[in-house]
Amino acid sequence: MARTYGELTALVRNWSNRDEQVLSDGVVQDCLRYAADKAYRTLRVPPLEQVISYSSANLIAATTKSSNNLPSRTELSIPSDLIEFIQIREVDANKTTTRVFNQKVDVRTFNDAYTDNEGPYWTRQANTIILSPGFNDGSRGVATGIELYYYKRLPALNADYSVTPSNYAAGLLNGVTAGTEGAVTLYLVTLNNVTTAYATLAEATATGGTPVATDFLGQLVPNWLRDENERILLNGALAETFFYLQDDEQAQKYGMLFSEEIKSLNDEDNKRNARGGNIQINYSGSGLI
Repeated sequence: MARTYGELTALVRNWSNRDEQVLSDGVVQDCLRYAADKAYRTLRVPPLEQVISYSSANLIAATTKSSNNLPSRTELSIPSDLIEFIQIREVDANKTTTRVFNQKVDVRTFNDAYTDNEGPYWTRQANTIILSPGFNDGSRGVATGIELYYYKRLPALNADYSVTPSNYAAGLLNGVTAGTEGAVTLYLVTLNNVTTAYATLAEATATGGTPVATDFLGQLVPNWLRDENERILLNGALAETFFYLQDDEQAQKYGMLFSEEIKSLNDEDNKRNARGGNIQINYSGSGLI
């Protein structure tokens, strides 16, 4: 059974064999966050994979046509949770690939009109992905969208669902005593044996029913590291904790255990990927950037 954030905090303190006067909740929770940050640097497993889609209307608006010997380009905002790119592909209405942007180039080469770039290619500038040729320019078929496949950061270890009417309907909230710290009030109206939540009293009153003000807190958002691989966080947080306590020997021991857990998970996933067929990877262009 997955632990709550408070239970995970207590677990780290218990393993460190220190009381709350020496090791406060705030320090332990900082160490948990640092451990998660470090795990994301090297952990590459399916639960961290994400695919997002950019719609045709947005892509057309983000596309600049070719001019002055420069090919067309499309600029996309990078998701805030992105760690590492896996694939950028253009698709048609049936999700069939029309192009894959295989070649990555540095930004100076990308913007140099006299460089012989072989498309489709892309670069990254600050928080923007720039693709060329632009959306639906030279596609095999009619493209309707672009998919970005990447490794992501998970939500914060203590992230809760927002207190909203839609999350109430989805069963993601817990009712609490009025005045509970951090609680948010929703207004519940029951009509024909169906209870609906509203964000404001005015909205609830407009239904003709009798609003009941009720305080809620959001449930803890699922987090694969916390819920499925607690040991990674535990070892990583203990390494940070003993570094804070200036116990270098223990910090090194738990740091090694932390790295070994991540390597073991990565190796396990690589073995799974290698089973069931021959693996072939093609390399082209100027290499990794």
